[in-house]
Order: sequence, then structure tokens, then C-alpha cells
Amino acid sequence: MALKKRPVYLALFLFLSVAADADELCLATGALEKARIERVVDGDTIHLSDGRKVRLVGIDTPELDHKKGNHEPFAVEATQFVRSHLGSFVYIEPAKSDRDRYGRYLYYLFDKDRISVASQLLSRGLGYRIAVPPNLDYQACFEAAENAARVAKKGLWQQNLQWQPKAGFAFSRVTITSVTKNRGGWWLETDQDLVINLPPNVLDYWPAQKVFYLEGKVVEVRGWQHQRNSRHSAFKSWVLTVRHPNDLRDPKSLTAFW
Repeated sequence: MALKKRPVYLALFLFLSVAADADELCLATGALEKARIERVVDGDTIHLSDGRKVRLVGIDTPELDHKKGNHEPFAVEATQFVRSHLGSFVYIEPAKSDRDRYGRYLYYLFDKDRISVASQLLSRGLGYRIAVPPNLDYQACFEAAENAARVAKKGLWQQNLQWQPKAGFAFSRVTITSVTKNRGGWWLETDQDLVINLPPNVLDYWPAQKVFYLEGKVVEVRGWQHQRNSRHSAFKSWVLTVRHPNDLRDPKSLTAFW
């Protein structure tokens, strides 16, 4: 009897494995446009043959240094994956807000099987998930893809989360030491030379009671940071902007605080 049941157990195991993989990789839910790729700039930026410059939504990959070759860790791997996996064509789905401040088109990208390119990068540890309203589609499966890579310590998840004072995308673990609010939004001081800003245009995501709850808590924060122009000695030197609760997380549960 045991030998007869083994194929059933094997089939169940394979089914569950495939189901798990499917949860981690996002399938397109909207109409797609097929476009020809002119150039893959890096892991999250491509140029199309019709002149459109495209930025992937929902992910930030490590930066290539095109001038000096001082690439960030796993930047080359992310770029090579996109270049080799997509080939000459990509399928695109516009985001709700379809341009960034540099004029690039904000698209979700998919391969020939309608599987999200971002989710495949995230599942390999070749980028960090990011949430920027109103472009929040596929966040749940982006999160699942990233968590799978994190558990397996793939790619970027082999590195520590020590905060570093440098401009650009940052992901680190810090302690919130105080919370204040003014016309610039919420300001979360940390135990580093860093303050986290929750800007006014996204305050609907941040109820006061829950924001004050963060004081004294260790958080994992991700977003783009810049150095302050002010020389006031009481101010932290660096500001990191967070626009959605998904990007300010409890490091114990790896989930948003609310």
C-alpha cells in the first residue's frame, strides 16, 4: 500500500511546490502591449525602440556605475537577468501614474508568459520591493517574491542592514527615537544621523495614533534618502522619505505595522 500511495504524495508535493512558486511570481491582470526593446540600461530601466524610456514599477535594483564601473553589489546580475530573460521584446502595462519626475514611463513589465519581471528579480534577491502611491498594483505578490528570497538569503539578502549615509535608495534597520508633525508631514527621528519623513500628500495612510506608536520601536525602512541642505545642528543630516506603510515594517514579523 505504501508504494502505491507514493506517487500520490509526490504529485501533491509537486502541486504545492508549483502553487508556492505561482504565489511568488505575479501574473498580469490587465491588458498588455507588446514592445520592442532597444536597450537594457540596468535592472529596473529599459529603453524601447520607439524612444520611450521605461522605469519598472514596484522595485529598485542596485545601480550600475556606467562611468567608472564601481557597480553596486548584484547590479550586474540584475541587468544581465533582464537582458537575457526578455531578449528583444517585453510586454508592458501602464501604472496609474505613468511618468516619474525624470519623464520616464512607469510600467509593469512582463515576459512572454505574462509573468512580472519585477517579481522574478525580487524572487532572486536582485532588487528591493518599493511602494509609491498610487502605483500599488501587484504589491502582495511582490512582497511574497521578496520574502521568499529573503528567507533563502539570495542576492541582496546576504548583506547586513546597517544604515549608510549616502544618497539614493536605502534599506536599513533603525530605532525611532521621537515623532513630531508639522506642515512638512510626520518626522520620525532615529538613532542614526537620519530622520524619516512621511510627506503631507500621503498623510491619509498615517493615522496619528499609529504613527506615535512607532516611537521607541525598531523598524525596517526603505525609500530614497538625500542629504539636508540645512546646517542647523539640531537637525539630522539625512532625510529618507516613505510614502506607504508597506515600506516601514516590523523586523520581527516582516510585515507593515498596520
